[in-house]
Amino acid sequence: MGGMGNGVSRAAAAAIINSLKNGAVPRVGLEYITVGRKSEIQALLQDVCIIEQGGAAVRFIEGKCGSGKTFLMHALRNHVMEKNFVVTDAELSADRRLAGNKGQGLAAYQELVRNMAVHACPDSGALQLILDNWIGALENEAVQVEGLVPGHEAFDVRVSQKIYKITSSMEEKANGPEFGKVLASYYKGHRTGDTRLQKKALKWLCGEYRTRTEAKTDLGVNLIISDDNWYDFIKLFADFAVKAGYAGLYVCIDELAALPEIPGRAGREFNYNKLLSIYNDALQGKASHLGIIFSITREAMEDPVRGVFSYEPLKTRLADTSPVIKLSELNPGEMYVLLEKLAGIHGILHRYTPKLEHNDYIYFLEQQYGKNLEGEEITIREMIQKYITLLNLIQQKQEVSKGKILYAGRA
Repeated sequence: MGGMGNGVSRAAAAAIINSLKNGAVPRVGLEYITVGRKSEIQALLQDVCIIEQGGAAVRFIEGKCGSGKTFLMHALRNHVMEKNFVVTDAELSADRRLAGNKGQGLAAYQELVRNMAVHACPDSGALQLILDNWIGALENEAVQVEGLVPGHEAFDVRVSQKIYKITSSMEEKANGPEFGKVLASYYKGHRTGDTRLQKKALKWLCGEYRTRTEAKTDLGVNLIISDDNWYDFIKLFADFAVKAGYAGLYVCIDELAALPEIPGRAGREFNYNKLLSIYNDALQGKASHLGIIFSITREAMEDPVRGVFSYEPLKTRLADTSPVIKLSELNPGEMYVLLEKLAGIHGILHRYTPKLEHNDYIYFLEQQYGKNLEGEEITIREMIQKYITLLNLIQQKQEVSKGKILYAGRA
């Protein structure tokens, strides 16, 4: 075993094992169970360098259900969070799309803002922390660099000037003046102790105002975030993240396969057109410090009637595959390493020394791959679920020999 799982805390071990047992991707500890995927990760890390330097990148991870698309996205999310990015994710569905006229695009935006995370707040809900850190850093600069005293008028004036300089720098961008004005309102609430004003600013930034009139009354802006304009605000958040001291914004959008499920062709094309504009923005330099990664199945991408490729302008751009990372299944050698790692992590969680050895791993894998040969589709996800069930049985029935459990009715 060679100390597999070293460095894994019991809390991380619990998150890893419990998530995988339920067929979900753990949000923590992915670095302990990542195997293979070297070339895929390398391509994505090149994008991260481009984004850090002020560029933008859009990628598609294509693979079968259960092949590890979400896993790779979350691994990348955790990596860029360590590199001081603001990260966020959303899963598309019938109610959450890239475009809609009944709130579906806005619902995707609201999910993305809700799920914003940073290293200091890694799960979600980091927007307020980002805003407070931004203000705190500017105030700190006024004290440390300029020697001003908090509470004095000169201090308030100076920090207000710094805030204004940042918010007014966004005025060139689509919907930037309103975005800047709401940020300034948030700061004003902070400076005057008006938490209600801060809550209104947060409500607006989260896309929760329903009418312009309400926004105008509360914040003096004649605009609300909507199905039509939500993506402009993702670009503004990427720009703002850098001004607030972060490296940029990284967005993970899972289940792009929901788009081909849209019943009417017009609705699908409406969404594909939005996808095209997001992709073109990155290519043409209309977005900066922004990375977006989509996951999709091959059928959803290539189906000529309903898939992404049914929309000719997208097919033209994506068919050469450079923005598309095609995930192959993990090979048996990589699966072997993963089984070994998981046994070590299971042992840490349940405080025992796993009994499985080389021949046991080989037997288990032969059984699983044999099912594929017999025409039964078995994915990496299902294989891992079966394996964790097996580990649980071996650990719970210590008095029974592992052989009896492992070899009982072909594992």
